[in-house]
Amino acid sequence: MSWPLAVLQNTLMGIKPVARLARGLHSTGLSGDAGLARQVLRFYSRFVPIEGQDILEIGPGQTLEVLEHAMAAGAKSCSAVDIEAYVSPDQAKRKQIAYRIYDGMILPFEAGCFDVVCSYTAFEHLRYPAVTLRECFRILRPGGRLVALIDLCDHSHYGRAEPDPLRVFDCLRYSERLWNLMRWNRSSYVNRLRKSEWLTLFNEVRFLLRNEESQVNEEIGRALPALSYLHKYSHDDAVTAVLTVCLEKPGK
Repeated sequence: MSWPLAVLQNTLMGIKPVARLARGLHSTGLSGDAGLARQVLRFYSRFVPIEGQDILEIGPGQTLEVLEHAMAAGAKSCSAVDIEAYVSPDQAKRKQIAYRIYDGMILPFEAGCFDVVCSYTAFEHLRYPAVTLRECFRILRPGGRLVALIDLCDHSHYGRAEPDPLRVFDCLRYSERLWNLMRWNRSSYVNRLRKSEWLTLFNEVRFLLRNEESQVNEEIGRALPALSYLHKYSHDDAVTAVLTVCLEKPGK
């Protein structure tokens, strides 16, 4: 897609009636896939206990099944927060999940009220990642943990009929100003933070890094000498496609 067309589409998505229509047609999260939801809960369980915990999931989209499975596994309470109402209050209530909408910055919860905060492929969409991380730190109890899987790729790449494996980081080709003009109002927006930048933010917020796993895009690695737009990054930042972290709030 050419950048002028992307800018036009982004502008249209800033118009509320257009945004509401698009939201009704948009699939996000795990799209209610129960099998994937169980996999994600198993992923969270690698890093944190579920039974007896007060758990918050950030950015579940249309999929509350992960938290529904967590309740069945003995979680004390489960809450979800998102920037759009992808599910109805009645749907959340039936699943015994407290569902809240927030402004992408301040999480609507009291300090120290969760044992676990988790997120699966949502942190890359944060418009204000430093603010959200500080908020996660605030609402966790001492010793509480944040688990996140962060997809560092260009999400518009996934919508292509025939994805080009060498275009997975196309979002990095543009200046910050042009990228925001192209994507800020759209679900395909990603904040483009690289692995080292995320790790720096975690440290600045004073989280303890308990686990860190990285998945590298081997094809990008092989083609890296020809991808000049990636040369400003360290090799690690240029080839890392997925970052998984378990962070702990100190003090327990």
